[in-house]
Amino acid sequence: MVQTLAEATKSNVQEKAKIAPALQEQLVREEVLEKLGTVKDFYRIDAKNVYHNKWRVDVWTLIWKDGMYGPSYNIKYSYFCTIQDNCIATSDPEIIPEKLRLGV
Repeated sequence: MVQTLAEATKSNVQEKAKIAPALQEQLVREEVLEKLGTVKDFYRIDAKNVYHNKWRVDVWTLIWKDGMYGPSYNIKYSYFCTIQDNCIATSDPEIIPEKLRLGV
């Protein structure tokens, strides 16, 4: 198969830009947590690639209710993020630091 120089260069550049899915997932989780800051009663964060460069990110918290013998878990924040150049380009809704949400 014969490629032009432009096609060969383009495919080579695209291959270099790709990173392992597990690393991309870790980078997305870390960036969301960095933007949120400290989340009260934080339990875990999930990041799933929905398709192409779109990610669903859920931030879970731990809730202890009176009279309960174990905790319950709740999704406190949920985002639909678009990734560009291995960083979050856009997020719906916008990621607002928790301290600004609480007015601290």
